[in-house]
Amino acid sequence: MAMTQITHIKLAALKAFVVLGPSYTAAFLTDKMVWVVPTLAASSFFAASIGMTDEPLRRRIDEDVEADSGLDEGAD
Repeated sequence: MAMTQITHIKLAALKAFVVLGPSYTAAFLTDKMVWVVPTLAASSFFAASIGMTDEPLRRRIDEDVEADSGLDEGAD
């Protein structure tokens, strides 16, 4: 396996732990889904931010599209 694949697996394992750890803890301690679902949602937002780079996003835009591409035809 390449080094980047190992890094991706480690990052995925970290994200899984960040999401599942608090969720299983809430389930074990409370035995109620009313606490597990919000814990799962909140930890998912946190896990999504792990591994993000500080580089700006590169947006790919198709530059050669005409302004009037015919989408408005027949709209009358």
